[in-house]
Amino acid sequence: AIRSIPFDQLTPDAIRSLRGIIDDASFFRRMPTQSVPCDSEMYLFLIRHPEVVVSLWDVMGMTKVSLERTGEYQLRGNDGVGTKCNMNLVYGSETLHIYQSQGAYSGNLWARELQGRCVVCIHNKPIQLADGTPGMMAWMDAFLKLENVGADLAVKALGPFVCKTADHNFTECAGFFSQISQTAWTNPQGLVRVAARLPRVTPPIREQFVTTSLSVAGKRSSQAASSVTSQETDAESESPSLQILSSKKREPTR
Repeated sequence: AIRSIPFDQLTPDAIRSLRGIIDDASFFRRMPTQSVPCDSEMYLFLIRHPEVVVSLWDVMGMTKVSLERTGEYQLRGNDGVGTKCNMNLVYGSETLHIYQSQGAYSGNLWARELQGRCVVCIHNKPIQLADGTPGMMAWMDAFLKLENVGADLAVKALGPFVCKTADHNFTECAGFFSQISQTAWTNPQGLVRVAARLPRVTPPIREQFVTTSLSVAGKRSSQAASSVTSQETDAESESPSLQILSSKKREPTR
C-alpha cells in the first residue's frame, strides 16, 4: 500500500505530513475492491468533489453528514454524530487520489474525545464489464493515526466496528457513484435540475457537475449510435447465402 504512493511527485511538505501519519499509523485498512458500471469522467469528478455526493444525499434525505469546500483542495466535514474533520486533497491523477484529513470524535463510543489524522489513498482503474458497459474498479487504503494516550486500547476496542463501517461506506459510495453515472446516461436533465438544489456546493462546481453530466450523456449517445451503425454494417456484409436466407419469402401464417 505504501509503495503505491508517488512520493517523488509530492512536495516536501506533503511528504513530511503523509509520512508523519503513515509511518506511525495506529490502524490500517484496505477496503474491498469494487467494480461498478460508471463513466470514468463522472467518477473523477465525484472523487475530486465529494461535497457534490454528500449534497445529493442531503437532497434525497439520506444523511446527516455535511461537507463544504473551504479552498481549492480543502473541505470541512461533520458526520452529525460526533465526528468533525478537515480534508485536503494532496494528490490527484487519473488512477489515484490521496486525501489527508485531521479531525476529532466526541460521542458515546468513547469516554474522551479522540483526535487523529488520516491518509486515504483511493485507487481506480477503468474497466469494461461483461456486457460491454464502461465501468470502474476501485479500492481504498486508509491509514489512521490516533493522537490520544492509550490509542492502542481505542484501536482494539473500536477496530472491528471501524472496519465494518468503513467497508460498508466504501461499498455504498461506489454504488452511488454508479447510480449517478447511470442517471447521466439515461436522464441527464434530471441531474441538471437537481444540481440547482444542491446545498453547500459553490456555483462553479454546480456548473462543472452539469457539464460533466451532459458530457457523459453525449458519449453514451454516441456509443449507442456507433453500435447501431456497426450492426447495420455487419448486416449489409452478410455472406450471399445468409442474405438469401434473410430475404426468403415466408408463407403467411394461418
